[in-house]
Amino acid sequence: MHLHIPRSLRFRFFAALGGLLICAIVALAAISALVIFPVLQAEERGAVKRELDRVERSFQLEQQQLLAQVRDWAHWDDTYQFVQGDYPRYKDVNFSQEMFEDMRYQLMAFFNKAGEVYFLAGINPTTGNYQTCTTPNDECAWMESWVNRMQAAIEEDKADQSAIYADQEPVMVSSTPILRTDRSGSPAGWLFKTRNLDDEWLSFMEEYTGLPINLSLIQGAASSSDAFSFSGNTVHAERYLPIYSPLTPASLGIGIELNRTSYLTNLTTFRYVLLWTAVLMVLVIAVVLLLLEKIVLKPLRLLTQFTQQLDIHETDVHKLTRRNDEIGLLSRAFQEHLTCQQQLNEELLTLSTHDALTGLPNRRLFDQRLETAFNEADATSGSLAVMMLDIDHFKLYNDHYGHPEGDVCLQRIADAMHSLAQTRDFFIARTGGEEFCALLPHTSPDKARDIGEQLSAAIDDLQIPHSTSPVKPFVTISAGIAMLQDAKSQSPSAVVSCADQALYLAKEAGRHQVVLFRQPLASTEISPHNTSP
Repeated sequence: MHLHIPRSLRFRFFAALGGLLICAIVALAAISALVIFPVLQAEERGAVKRELDRVERSFQLEQQQLLAQVRDWAHWDDTYQFVQGDYPRYKDVNFSQEMFEDMRYQLMAFFNKAGEVYFLAGINPTTGNYQTCTTPNDECAWMESWVNRMQAAIEEDKADQSAIYADQEPVMVSSTPILRTDRSGSPAGWLFKTRNLDDEWLSFMEEYTGLPINLSLIQGAASSSDAFSFSGNTVHAERYLPIYSPLTPASLGIGIELNRTSYLTNLTTFRYVLLWTAVLMVLVIAVVLLLLEKIVLKPLRLLTQFTQQLDIHETDVHKLTRRNDEIGLLSRAFQEHLTCQQQLNEELLTLSTHDALTGLPNRRLFDQRLETAFNEADATSGSLAVMMLDIDHFKLYNDHYGHPEGDVCLQRIADAMHSLAQTRDFFIARTGGEEFCALLPHTSPDKARDIGEQLSAAIDDLQIPHSTSPVKPFVTISAGIAMLQDAKSQSPSAVVSCADQALYLAKEAGRHQVVLFRQPLASTEISPHNTSP
């Protein structure tokens, strides 16, 4: 009789627990089908749309930048005189293949006030050679289709805008009337600039957005809705932009490809799955504890509380770990495992949010802090400055001194920046190889620029030799600053993009400078001296 009691208890225990687990699995399956999966699907589509929005904003920023460059050229007395034939040296002074390659221009077309071609310059997409001409014939015949569309735009009074043209390949086109610098008088003609949306431009956009991008030409008017295509673990999304086509409507499809796994394992997924799993597990644990209370010895019940609740009295913990039986061994192993796990969690948190070389916060933590600072600025209508810093000619430093010395240089620069950040109470992170970013909440433009100059001076004071630098014989930095203007209409990525533009201007102006981004670009302030773009 006594031999059958343990078997009977074991059977009853596992039968009860098995039935409970079956009920939990059925309930979880029902909840997943009715609640979690629809939420995941909606969240996934929303995340893909946000990525499409980001790519479209980057595309629009490129158009705005090209339009600003066109207006900078067209609203210039020298250009005004050139189109009227009063400045014959204009094209010799201002045009070169290097200029077209640096600015990523494909074609610049000047038209007189009658809409006739005055001067054409560009890089032949077939040969890669720089060419100038006055008519799109012979060796400049490749310009003819673009010139015809430009003249059509002039006739339709659509020559003061950014648009997309497409023949065999799409190009970005910006145009504006040619005026005097003070905008007085009537237009002397029109200026068009094109930027080819080729593989090189796609590579630039992919590096800028961090997303794989592809373009496709589509016949017909642009659709107002995005297209989604799901295949395995990837989703292909496409957004359509209108193309200027005088004869037949057409559109340009901007497509991205994302890994669906990342969306299925995002925070919202974890929150819903863990919520319902926790509820079910609480029920399971409650029933298990009830069964254990009736059929298992007191030491085992204490061990269960120790491993599940972690709030057992220290005296009971001491008793459990000092036991010389299997329960004592299990208690000591659990305690060691818990201590090790806590240490690993702390180390993992540090590794996931800080740069291993410099000890500064990394890009992940910077993005989190940026989002928080952006929301605070939105809620309090406060100011926010974003600064991007870059070590001048750091590749030359690595090539000359070697990567080990380059690592030492990065560490010294990071220490100097961190010391100043602690003194001035702002956040700084290493976001790339030689790139750093800073967040300056509640900071005015002048104060932000002053901090940028202090950072530059702190690096200068290190006097790290850099014999191959064309800027200084020691290591220097350049900085670009952007201010949050309106949190309702701007996004964190847009402010960072403006800071990146300011950094680009600092490099263009000779490096070792601090640039404060302002609209329009022509009014950008540069320290220690001013330079116009």
